[in-house]
Amino acid sequence: MPEGNTPPASGTNNKMLYIIGALVVVVLLGWLITRGTGGIAGSMAGVDTDRNIDGSTTYSNDEGTVTVGGNSMPENWPSDAPANYAGASIQYSGTSNPQTGEAGSAIVYSVNASMQSVTDFYRSGLQSNGWTLDNTANVGGATVLSASKGDRNMGIYIADTGNGMVTVTAGIEM
Repeated sequence: MPEGNTPPASGTNNKMLYIIGALVVVVLLGWLITRGTGGIAGSMAGVDTDRNIDGSTTYSNDEGTVTVGGNSMPENWPSDAPANYAGASIQYSGTSNPQTGEAGSAIVYSVNASMQSVTDFYRSGLQSNGWTLDNTANVGGATVLSASKGDRNMGIYIADTGNGMVTVTAGIEM
């Protein structure tokens, strides 16, 4: 089998499923915060809402912070992890507070590029920064990468949305 397409060990397969599941939860959380009747965060007790100069909105409480809109990476995104592909339009970025569980960050963006060039960008960036590419999978026409470095894990979901656009969801556990 070609490199990257070997069947994963059962522990690696479970790890990838957990990473994909976590990314889906992060995306759904962002959607719920921004879409439900004027934004459910505004109606939830204990959630601070800040409108930022760049047009984004930051929601925070003692469990973490979510920034929607704007065009910035999460504040705690590690310098040794690939950020976003050049020209990305960030729709969502968020961080979790290490006081209430695992620290981590996630980002969702779209970019005018091919799936292959974005996939190559992440593979190269991970490997050049000392990450181990644990698994690569094609799931429903999308590419899913999982990588690790020390006790940190990263998952990247890359999907072609048509018209030359690619959507990327990336999350990192720190």
